[in-house]
Amino acid sequence: MAEFVQQSIEEMLPELEQMERVKLFTKAETRQILKKRQSYEYKLRRRTKCREDFLQYIQYEVNVLKLVEKRREGSGCTYKRLEIDVAIIQRIHKLFRLVCLRFQDDVKLWLSHIEFCKSRNERSYVSRLYTRMLQVHNKKPDLWIMAAKWEFEANVNPENARTLLQRGLRFNDTSKQLWIEYYRLELLYAEKLRKRRELLEELADVEEEAVLSGKVAQIVYRKAVEQFPGDVNLVLALIDVCQQFPFTASKLNTMYKDLKDLYPQHAVTWNALARRHLQAKDKDVGEEKCFMTFNEAIRELNTKEMWGFYLAASLDVLTTDTEDTHEDKGHKDGGHSEKLHKRALRTFQVFHDAAELQMVEEKWFLKWVELLLTSTKIGQVEEVLKQATDTYPRSTGLWCLHLQVLIDRQEKLPTILRVFKSARVAVKEKVSWPVWELMLLHLMDSGETDTLDKLMEEAILCCREVSRPAKELYLEWAFLTQGIGHARMVYDRLVQLKPVSLDFYTKYINMENSQPTPKIKHLLRAYEDAVEEFGKSHPDLWIDYLRQETNHPRGSLEATSKIHNRALKMLSGTLNHDFVTKHTLLQTGRL
Repeated sequence: MAEFVQQSIEEMLPELEQMERVKLFTKAETRQILKKRQSYEYKLRRRTKCREDFLQYIQYEVNVLKLVEKRREGSGCTYKRLEIDVAIIQRIHKLFRLVCLRFQDDVKLWLSHIEFCKSRNERSYVSRLYTRMLQVHNKKPDLWIMAAKWEFEANVNPENARTLLQRGLRFNDTSKQLWIEYYRLELLYAEKLRKRRELLEELADVEEEAVLSGKVAQIVYRKAVEQFPGDVNLVLALIDVCQQFPFTASKLNTMYKDLKDLYPQHAVTWNALARRHLQAKDKDVGEEKCFMTFNEAIRELNTKEMWGFYLAASLDVLTTDTEDTHEDKGHKDGGHSEKLHKRALRTFQVFHDAAELQMVEEKWFLKWVELLLTSTKIGQVEEVLKQATDTYPRSTGLWCLHLQVLIDRQEKLPTILRVFKSARVAVKEKVSWPVWELMLLHLMDSGETDTLDKLMEEAILCCREVSRPAKELYLEWAFLTQGIGHARMVYDRLVQLKPVSLDFYTKYINMENSQPTPKIKHLLRAYEDAVEEFGKSHPDLWIDYLRQETNHPRGSLEATSKIHNRALKMLSGTLNHDFVTKHTLLQTGRL
């Protein structure tokens, strides 16, 4: 091993001598570089090779190269680049080759070498590296796409890019992403040739004419559709790519026709066919055609998904940017208002028709109510909310919205309580806390203490998903309305009614600490209650307990030591280690 290291060191000597000769480094610095390299060389000669040793060596050489370049820039010295700079670069390449050869499965190593070559603008080297990497990792479509993208954009070699994607498809013919990117590449290539022809006024040959007209791209499209029969999402993805190019109008017509002929049973098909019209130059005509298509769609495919697309399009058209109607405000205000009114009526009609057929999903009921609240039809909100909660009685979100609307409209308490009672019956108790919280907060704000006390008592006896946050809210309300004395009484009672959350203890401790003169006995009792229940799983709780004992005037070193020992006994594994680390930081004043 030593003789191989010595040979490598001897090969470096001319490079180091030149560094001294051109005064880029002093003799002491070159000795330090030599010593460091020798250390890395010994690591690389171990029987068991470690990729971290290679990477550290590479990073060291990269840093040396940067230092050389920086000193050349500062001194203006340009001599002996071949003997110094190039030698370091070649060493880095050699190290990358060695580590990639030994750890071929690690894609990050290959990509790191490629990035280094890109930073040196070594294009031919990048191409060779991509080729070698893809020989090993030929089943990874992302790498084929990455290589082709670099060839097309950075290396300006469309033929290489095309070849790479074709080879990638031979290995990964079931990769939809590869087919989509290959289709995109052919269109990009066609666009580039078109721009060149416009600039140079060249005549295209037969092969270029096929590319320019988009025939090659259409062949790719056909092959992709054949490869994935029945995959409507692939066709939609290819259509999205095609729409990005201005010369593909005729191809788009063909693709949309295929979409309708091959996948009429899919809601996304009709959505794409309808929304296509919204891109028309004449917006009014486009809107009419769009909704005519949606009307045809719901006759052919009467499903919730289809109605959802219809509702989404109606809302998008209604809320879209209407700058096109403001080109001449002085003359078009009336027309603009009429258009908005027409769009709003159509949207409400679509909601109404969908609701009659029970085709409105939960999320669209929420949108419907939101729209009604901002319109002149606010009187219909109650009716729609009732229909929504009847259709989806287990929806927490809909019941919360129903309650919030009643609260905002300042309805009488019996009306609100009646809806709350219905919500409690309909919604599963485990997910009903948002409904409880909304009701309890309203009672707090309105000062209905009798009703609040009654509901609070019911809430704290529910399942843990309701009772735990309810106890926290009860404790906060007691403190804010009647002070720390009443809060202590509530705490003493609720702490016996398990389960309680860690936040319950934390909030009570913060209440005690907020007093002008905090009482240590109440604080210590709260911490003792907390660590008894959560001490085995929360090292931060012990840290807070120690901080409290240490900072309080009546705290003692003996008590702190006992708390520390108890924490070490209760915590185990990584939690114990975490506690020890944080306790050390606490003692040194860094926490």
